[in-house]
Amino acid sequence: MEPPTPTASTTASPPGGRWELGEELGSGAIARVVRVRDRIDGGVFAAKLLHPRHERDATAVTRFRREAELASRLVHPNLVRVWGADTIAGHTALVMELVEGPTLARALARRGSFDEAELLAIAAGLAAGLAYAHGCGVIHRDLKPANVLLAPEGPKIADFGMARASSFAEADRGALTVLGTPPYMAPECLDPLAVDPRADLYALGCILHELATGSPPFSGPTPFAVLEAHRTAPIPALPEHVSPGLRQLVANLLAKAAGDRPQSAGAVMHAIAALRDSDGMPAPAALAVRDAALAAAAGRCAGCGADVLEDVRVCFRCGLVPVVLERGRHAVLVLGPGRISDKLESSHRDRLVQWLRANAAVGFELEVLERRIPRLPFVLLRDVSELSANTVVASLERLGLESIALAGSPMDHPAMRAHVWRMTGRGFTVSAAVIMTPALAYGPFALALAPLVGVAAAISWGVSRRAAGRTTVRAESRARPALPPGLTRRLAEVGVAVGSIAQRRHREALGAVVRRVIALVRGTGRAATFEAAPELEHAVNLATVAARRMDDIESLMARRDFDPADFDHRALMQERDMWAARLLDLTATLDALTARLAAAQAHQQLERGEEMLASLRANVEALEEVREP
Repeated sequence: MEPPTPTASTTASPPGGRWELGEELGSGAIARVVRVRDRIDGGVFAAKLLHPRHERDATAVTRFRREAELASRLVHPNLVRVWGADTIAGHTALVMELVEGPTLARALARRGSFDEAELLAIAAGLAAGLAYAHGCGVIHRDLKPANVLLAPEGPKIADFGMARASSFAEADRGALTVLGTPPYMAPECLDPLAVDPRADLYALGCILHELATGSPPFSGPTPFAVLEAHRTAPIPALPEHVSPGLRQLVANLLAKAAGDRPQSAGAVMHAIAALRDSDGMPAPAALAVRDAALAAAAGRCAGCGADVLEDVRVCFRCGLVPVVLERGRHAVLVLGPGRISDKLESSHRDRLVQWLRANAAVGFELEVLERRIPRLPFVLLRDVSELSANTVVASLERLGLESIALAGSPMDHPAMRAHVWRMTGRGFTVSAAVIMTPALAYGPFALALAPLVGVAAAISWGVSRRAAGRTTVRAESRARPALPPGLTRRLAEVGVAVGSIAQRRHREALGAVVRRVIALVRGTGRAATFEAAPELEHAVNLATVAARRMDDIESLMARRDFDPADFDHRALMQERDMWAARLLDLTATLDALTARLAAAQAHQQLERGEEMLASLRANVEALEEVREP
């Protein structure tokens, strides 16, 4: 039922006003919700009324009217219908659909966790509502169980009081403030410019985790502790009784980087539908997307711990150039921390071993380092290229180790020579003591044993030199199947470009595209991906341009003299919005393409790639349209 549109016969309000107030249905920090009856036609609705203390708060009133403006666009079975703002009993109010049902928060408090069938039914409704809202250009920003109503016909998302337009060019200044409820806030929410529809998907993942376990995924003694847990704590695993497919979906939704999550609510809808049709087992296509992305990783960054790609010589999270192993004439000498001939501190050695293990796929073999604690300085690697030695040195610096790349013999370094002489001195002292002990008992033996002391000195020097020069870690470069030449060149350019991108989120957005492109080529094993090499190469190029351009625009937006009301500045915001939307679409299209290729492979449908690449080409062309001149 909808409130009647005022006409000539209804423009005059009935005595006492149009709306008759009923009982209170709920209350929050800003407003309360009451039942109201329309005296014109007898219809019953809900009204959200500002608390009296906020009536004179311009910010609260503006946000209230903004909610009415955004929410009134949205008409969907899984969204609470809002008809607009009105004045009821002297209060600013929103007239809304009355939903006869409890909030999801109340149901969780009463029941605890939900069984998987009920959980998936709720998840399907929430994903559908988000897909519609995002398609209309609205981001909720405060999705949580208290803002979900359980109607008989399905869940309905309510309270768009913190919502904003997905386009910053259409948003007000409130869009640039940090808003949300900590247990359901995505890691990027502390930076308002980083918030996009994928923040709502993260909140959906938090809700699904709570439905499965009875509590949100992260908690803490203070709101700041909860936000820090979202940023840094490992994703908690769901109980074993939860199906593998649902565990995978929730883990994907709770990914720390937005680029590692599903890229649209529509993709989540399809994943949920597949789970409901397959009794909770992951669909082959979904597994292919996940497995291909994992296959693209070739180790961990020493600076930040992020997965790194062997095909791209840069970490997209922190910008560090990851290790590559190539044959050459260089060595890596570890000098500290510590004094010459002291053993490496166990904490540093453990950190080094953990990092080397995480990068075993690169070609490290650390059997010697695992057996013994080396003395400083020591040779970590030999016979690697200058590039390889320099990347190892840069990573060791992030681990807190002092090291140097050397061409030729490590024994030429002064610290290594000093170490050898100290070891020689210790060995010679012991040998000389053993040899000359008989002379203490019988003097004439001293003259006869004197030549042996010189021999002992020479032997001690040789043993010490050999021990000091022993390689601690062996390195074997492992060849991987070659990428198409054009794509290889583009990836080399990406490594250079990442160093010029200041904002981490833009580096990670570029990394999300690159990771998917490599996964397509390496993971699916289809000749069609090589036929698509020109499109994939172009996609990487345009994603690089998009990331750099958005980074440049946001650096301008951070300046004090930036005025969103200025025509030129608003044009920059619109350009940023276009790049962001196109880049998100491109990432989602690559996911869909990977899934379709895997599905075709699973069903042995060996059709050519032209039809499946059509959507990718369309997104690349759309990016080309907004490319800077």
